[in-house]
Amino acid sequence: MTTPQTYKDALLVLPKDPNAAMQEMMSTIDALRNVYRRETEALEAADTKACLEMQSETLLIARAYQDGIGQILDRKDEMKKSNPLLRRRLEDMQKDFADLTAKNMDALKRMGRVAERLGNTIRVAAKDAAVRSRTYSYGETGSIKGSERKSVSMGVSETA
Repeated sequence: MTTPQTYKDALLVLPKDPNAAMQEMMSTIDALRNVYRRETEALEAADTKACLEMQSETLLIARAYQDGIGQILDRKDEMKKSNPLLRRRLEDMQKDFADLTAKNMDALKRMGRVAERLGNTIRVAAKDAAVRSRTYSYGETGSIKGSERKSVSMGVSETA
């Protein structure tokens, strides 16, 4: 997906008109919802490559969203003058977006747990392989196991 021009520098500047500002914010929410939906699908499919490829787009649009929400909050009194239907639609979009964000976070956490388990499995396997390949292993006291004192013969008799 190509990000809209307004997200070029991750700074969203909302229009002066409150109605147009709300519409722009709704477009931003749609863009972010779209990228979150695709990211969640990639996570659920365990497609880490696709998920990682979306990260710059996600961050760019998320920053624009954050900028826009900040402006809406700063212009709260002015936004009260906007079309009530637009305000209601924006509120509904915010609620839907919050649900999608929660689903996305769950998928990210699940992927993190899978990666951690895989890492632990690899570490244990590597440790076991290293232990099996050693000729000697150390005991609890620091002595080498299996290397009890063995008599060494130098080929010279003490009775000679």
